[in-house]
Amino acid sequence: MSRARPVRPEDVRRVRPGHGANCSSIGSVVDTLFATAAVGAALFAAVMAALETEPVTVVGGDPPEDDEEDAL
Repeated sequence: MSRARPVRPEDVRRVRPGHGANCSSIGSVVDTLFATAAVGAALFAAVMAALETEPVTVVGGDPPEDDEEDAL
């Protein structure tokens, strides 16, 4: 049975501080996709809120009536 030996400074090549430090690149891709989806959803919600429904207004009077149906 082998015992785990402690990590020595000469065994470490690089230490990265901050968010996502020492993670695989797939973790960074997932973080980026999540952030992009969150920003996209917020923009979509803002656009939908800005496009409120408005009442329909008719300009130019009544549309012409269809006389062909009356002729039959």
